[in-house]
Amino acid sequence: MAQDPARTETATPRRRQKARDEGSVPRSTDFDGAIMLWGNFFLFMSLGSATVALLAKQLAHFLQLARPGALAEAGRMTLVGDVLMILGRLLLPFLLMNLALALALGFAQRGFSFNTKPLKLKFDRLNPAQGFKRLFAVRSLVELLKSLAKFAILAWVAYRVLEPRIPVLLSTLKLPLGQSLDLFQSAVFALYRNVMLAMLVLALADFAWQRSSFEKNIRMTKQEVKDEAKDADGSPEVKQRQKGIMLASARRRMLAAVPKATVVVTNPTHVAIALRYDEKTAAPVCVAKGLDHLALKIRERARETGVPILERPELARALYRSVELDQPIPNDLYQAVAQVLAFVYRLRGAA
Repeated sequence: MAQDPARTETATPRRRQKARDEGSVPRSTDFDGAIMLWGNFFLFMSLGSATVALLAKQLAHFLQLARPGALAEAGRMTLVGDVLMILGRLLLPFLLMNLALALALGFAQRGFSFNTKPLKLKFDRLNPAQGFKRLFAVRSLVELLKSLAKFAILAWVAYRVLEPRIPVLLSTLKLPLGQSLDLFQSAVFALYRNVMLAMLVLALADFAWQRSSFEKNIRMTKQEVKDEAKDADGSPEVKQRQKGIMLASARRRMLAAVPKATVVVTNPTHVAIALRYDEKTAAPVCVAKGLDHLALKIRERARETGVPILERPELARALYRSVELDQPIPNDLYQAVAQVLAFVYRLRGAA
């Protein structure tokens, strides 16, 4: 399938998770096969002597059963049980190792993800037209060419291993059986080793190609990235409404704190700052601040509750710029605020 030129953006984590949920993950069957072959090879090398000894022992057992009347005495069911036990003892280590390797490779390439979505029945896969379309798709042609190329490379590797050994192998017809078996074993070992090395190199290349192809397939357009960000953060309308609710809540809290203020400093009309100071605070604290309409509400609330209002335009502007809500005033404004508080206390004393 041709790549959409508009899909130029790297996939986001959300897009990757969606692809994983749909069962689309980078995977190389060649890599799995190569690792399993190497695992079986090393297991056979480590268990080779034990396997040969077990085979010799069982062969001796069956030769004993070959004498006249022995099979009838042992019984056919006993013979079947012996055969199954031998097969189990020979194949069980390899079956367990292949199972462990399959699980490890699956986890390494795809991670752990329990998902039943890929198992759901999709009727479009049963459509013969879709099947023929996938059969003659560009990807199918690429896979066919890859298979032919891999077969040619492996055949060439096998030829390079066997070609210099063919005269020696033909001469084994004139050699003793033990020496002939050693020569055949050496040739088979070299063939298996070189073919597996070639398969491992091809598997690594295939894994890199599969990963690159997967990354290209899940690329996104710029609009898709924007839409996903919008869905994740919420629409601007919803965000604006949330912001309005938060501002209204903050205004209500400030107006509720104005009656506890010691003084309200104004601009006189555009700015209002409510300050609270008592023996429990080290410095005056801003309990409310606002501009224009909110400043008007602060002044009205102060008049209703009897909080003194003083017009100090420069101090009001400086406080609005430098002090945050529920925070003490800056050090450089201590003296100016102290004069205001002293004036308020004198007024209260006179009253």
